[in-house]
Amino acid sequence: MEDDAQVGQGEDLRKFILAALSASHRNVVNCALCHRALPVFEQFPLVDGTLFLSPSRHDEIEYDVPCHLQGRLMHLYAVCVDCLEGVHKIICIKCKSRWDGSWHQLGTMYTYDILAASPCCQVSTIHK
Repeated sequence: MEDDAQVGQGEDLRKFILAALSASHRNVVNCALCHRALPVFEQFPLVDGTLFLSPSRHDEIEYDVPCHLQGRLMHLYAVCVDCLEGVHKIICIKCKSRWDGSWHQLGTMYTYDILAASPCCQVSTIHK
């Protein structure tokens, strides 16, 4: 897998993720949407899905890994390939529209909250 980071930063990203998981005593992450356990691998792709960071903790998502990026508290989440590709029907609990994660790249980590980046409504809270 090629990550979108500059040459040499892919290894730093891998170490950052593995260090955050190790600090939380985790060798699996759970999908933020369907709660499926995803084993973490040593090399890219690290999970069967994608990872993302959020500056705020989603209260409705019980599985996060707290970590620090540039001195700032962030929360590491995962979304499994089945949720990204629409195998599980993920809908907003407010407006009932379906969430489409198919355009996200598998096996990478986004440094922004992919659930908040393209909300379907004003009070967008994603739920299965």
